[in-house]
Amino acid sequence: METNNHEEQPFVFQTKEGLTVNLIKKPGYHQFLAALTARFGSLTTAMRVADNQQVTIPSGTAHFLEHKIFDKKDGDALIRFTELGADANAFTGPNQTTYYFTATSQILENLAWLMNFVQDPYFTEEKVVRERGIIEEEIKLYQDDPAWQLYQGIIGLLYPKSALSQDIAGTKDSLQEITPDLLYQIHAGFYQPQNLVLTVVGDFGINELIAFIKEQQEQISSQTETVLVPKEDLAKQVTFVAQKKQGLSLEKGAYGFRLPSRPEDISGIERVKEILLGELALDLVFGDQTVWFQDAYEKGIFGDDFDYEYSNFGPYQYLTFFADGENQDHVQEYLLKRLAEAPAILAESQTDFTRLQKALAGQTLASQNRPDRLGLDEDLALYGVSLFDKINIITRFCLDDVVQCGKRLFEGGRLTRLVLEK
Repeated sequence: METNNHEEQPFVFQTKEGLTVNLIKKPGYHQFLAALTARFGSLTTAMRVADNQQVTIPSGTAHFLEHKIFDKKDGDALIRFTELGADANAFTGPNQTTYYFTATSQILENLAWLMNFVQDPYFTEEKVVRERGIIEEEIKLYQDDPAWQLYQGIIGLLYPKSALSQDIAGTKDSLQEITPDLLYQIHAGFYQPQNLVLTVVGDFGINELIAFIKEQQEQISSQTETVLVPKEDLAKQVTFVAQKKQGLSLEKGAYGFRLPSRPEDISGIERVKEILLGELALDLVFGDQTVWFQDAYEKGIFGDDFDYEYSNFGPYQYLTFFADGENQDHVQEYLLKRLAEAPAILAESQTDFTRLQKALAGQTLASQNRPDRLGLDEDLALYGVSLFDKINIITRFCLDDVVQCGKRLFEGGRLTRLVLEK
């Protein structure tokens, strides 16, 4: 039971309470990282509790809860990490909230504190009211940021009134709906051991660490509530072109391509495969190594800011492109023409595919030397798919896999455009 065949492969087990644990042994490493992830993020906007009553979860709640988890009766949980010689932080995403620390000493003490403070909530009306004010100020700071406006704007056009289109921090009005009772109810439903994943990266004795984690989890009492998350019904897209006056020195454009929703019950490894193939397909068609991009760059249509992304999670699947420039009509023209040509381009890309496949595998392999990439890997926490698994997936792809993916990504649909004007 000491290790898997490969010493650095994740060793996975569950405690009797249902906590999933990934242990990634890195011989010779002095730094440890531990991350505790709750499968609860900004996209969860409602839940049904045991009596079948539906509870609305206001936008910004997952982010709000992340902040308040650190606030304990005796003070800020971060102070205890500092006393133990660790750096700690947290972040909220669409589908998860992750709390983590890095340290080089007192590892077991830090690990025990991580497991305890996340699973032992303390909320009061006074602390919740104070937090509302803090987050309201946080929202004001970045709402005028053009990059934020551009991203939130294009998502709002692609998925109007959806959970994805809402600011992860919420709004002034939605924050007023967050109460201590609601936070306790959400914590009981989504922060129970069965919905948590603990990942530890470092040089340790696996058997000793397993025993320690099991003992710690057994000592943590938690009140749990059975919850069901209703499926989100996505509204149809109705607006395809928009512009906003922002007083910028240079216009900024965002372009989106809403794709058919994938089944939410698709397996984790299949979703990860789709994402990796989508990234390869985008790089082959739009990458800065292509003649197409170099030509557009020389003509001044694209600059160093040109970027693109494939997103695939929950019911959402979409492409986004971002480009600054004085003539967004030319940008759109180039993108539309390239999207139309994409399937044929992919079919003739064997040489470039082989090169990019090796590069992606190499980048993934290099990431294994970074404890943060190993320990904070979203796919490992949500789907149980590690960086080690991804290398095997990538190296087994063939060009036809990318071609078939391209047919899903680039054929059909309608390009959506948002321009932030001068």
